[in-house]
Amino acid sequence: MKNTNNITNNETAQMMTIEAFLGALLIITAVLFVVSQAPSGVQQADALSKTQLMHYGEDTIDMLKNSPPPEYTDYDNNLQYYISEKKFDDLNEFLNDTLPDNVVYNVELYDGGRYLSIIRNGYPSANGISFNEIIITKGAPAGGVGQLTGTYITYKSFDNGSLIIPMDEKQNNNITAYNLILNISDLGIPVYQLLMDPRVNSLNESAYPITTIDKPWSESGANNSRDYAGGPYVIDVEDLTPIFLDQIKDWAENPINVPSSKIDKIEFNDSMVNKQINITFTLSNGSTKIVNITTYSSNINILNTYDSGNDSEFLDIDTTSIAFDDFNKSKIIGIVMFNNASFNLTISNITIESSSRKVLNITIDSKDYSVSSSIFEEDISLLHNDTARKVTVHKITSEFIYPYTTWLTGSPRIAVYPKHGTMRNYYSDSGISYSLLNNESITNGDLRNFDILIIPHTNITEDNMNDDVARNVTKWVSEGGVLLAECASITGIDDRVEDVDPDNHTWYGFIGVKHDYGWNTDDKVQLVGRSPDEDTLGKYLTDNYTGNDGARLHPLAQSFSEDGTLPGTNGTISAFLLNSTIPSGHINPDNNILAAPQNESGGVAYPKITFIEAPFDKGTVIYLAGHDQSTFSQQRERLIFNSILYSTTAKVYSYGLLEIRITMWYK
Repeated sequence: MKNTNNITNNETAQMMTIEAFLGALLIITAVLFVVSQAPSGVQQADALSKTQLMHYGEDTIDMLKNSPPPEYTDYDNNLQYYISEKKFDDLNEFLNDTLPDNVVYNVELYDGGRYLSIIRNGYPSANGISFNEIIITKGAPAGGVGQLTGTYITYKSFDNGSLIIPMDEKQNNNITAYNLILNISDLGIPVYQLLMDPRVNSLNESAYPITTIDKPWSESGANNSRDYAGGPYVIDVEDLTPIFLDQIKDWAENPINVPSSKIDKIEFNDSMVNKQINITFTLSNGSTKIVNITTYSSNINILNTYDSGNDSEFLDIDTTSIAFDDFNKSKIIGIVMFNNASFNLTISNITIESSSRKVLNITIDSKDYSVSSSIFEEDISLLHNDTARKVTVHKITSEFIYPYTTWLTGSPRIAVYPKHGTMRNYYSDSGISYSLLNNESITNGDLRNFDILIIPHTNITEDNMNDDVARNVTKWVSEGGVLLAECASITGIDDRVEDVDPDNHTWYGFIGVKHDYGWNTDDKVQLVGRSPDEDTLGKYLTDNYTGNDGARLHPLAQSFSEDGTLPGTNGTISAFLLNSTIPSGHINPDNNILAAPQNESGGVAYPKITFIEAPFDKGTVIYLAGHDQSTFSQQRERLIFNSILYSTTAKVYSYGLLEIRITMWYK
């Protein structure tokens, strides 16, 4: 007989255990629900920490705005003083002394387009908080509302993994490098430049050692300390994503697709004035292109081509910048050969014929050839993806800080007026495109869509630049535009500005220059300037023509040579003078002489000038003598592209509004 009493007791015990378990579950669930509805201690602590950081930030800004600046300085407070005078080390010391030891901070300035880091101590944690303050400064970077006073130069650190684009002998192609720089800027990435002294390689500021690898894409290059000169460009690793890196690699390794070649110079045995020249280009497939040139006493101004019956449909001969390049007019420059086919072309020979004259020498793509007959037989390849145009890029492997750094605020928008001229040569070398403007487009206000206006060799007069155009150009420069005038256009543009703007400025035209054909020279060009180490401005300074530092650390003059010289070239104006014949004070007082011709003994041919710039209200005017800067040297041609990039380089204005951002977080 079963013990039913024991069975009943066991069942009761099991039921009680289950009920207890369910009850415990209900209690746990209730507790979890209550906890989930209440703020956690961690959340409360995080909120309190951000509140405390907020107080630190507000108090720090107030202390900076209410603390007196150093005695004998014309500032309202220390915040103005630190920023206007670029006393970033002093600002860092102030913040370090003011904030608790467990608070870390970064400081940035907003330049109107992007933030510039001036103090960097790491990457903010999740509980970081930022404070922004608008201040009135002197020496404000881009966005300032006062007069233009120069380039904004600061010190900046670059971490491991940043990319550097050499601009000295380590660079495969110094001209296509500018195309890469503009493409990177188009991505919205800041492109920085390390400014150096280009005058002579022995100066302390002419080169800087940086540890890099020379094969950045494979990481297999030699990791060495290399001296960089010529004003290299740097892309900060902080701005590089994997997508951007791949894009930059593709641009650097696949050069510009402008298959072309250039006849830099054809030298004859005597003057070519009033001569007929027939040039026949024969391709490897037998097709030809014929160009007829008629020369006159002052210039080469009648050009035509005709169909030979076997005319090449793919070869284009561009003669828009053709000119004489010496005093006896025996040398002709400026013929560019373009390949308009989707495949490579080869020119097998060039025949140059002119009655009673012989060809002595021909220079093609900077290579000289002696010629013994009228037929020049040498294969000239017009290649797509030419390896000679690849851009060298290195990767930085050791962090460094550079004290003279500037940066591009955007990608320049380029206009040319009134004709292509030598810009066709610069385009064939660089692949950098531009827009051609005429009188009508300038009168209609199209200049407002551009950052720089380039005027190649043109005899500027009232007949071809009317008063409305001259006023529009003057107003555009005054409001911040950059104007680059070459060769014959230099004195003409000064005259036209004086005609329409005689009373707004005390000096003549944009700068106040004059020219006489007896001053022309094709001698070497010497970069000039002044620094604690060496003054190469000489009498230009003693005669009070300029008080500025010249080429030293100037973005326009960045170039590389062993002795601080560049090849000479000729043109209608290959040298000019500041106009000392007009009353004192009629020269732009802020002019900055960058280069001058050398004399026979290798010194500076005072008072001749080759390269000068000057502010004009908020804008800049640049005068560069010589007809074609691309004829003899990439480093000389760089002066054109330096000018283009200068139009969007960060500038300093006499005063303006500036935003400072301080980001704080706990260690």
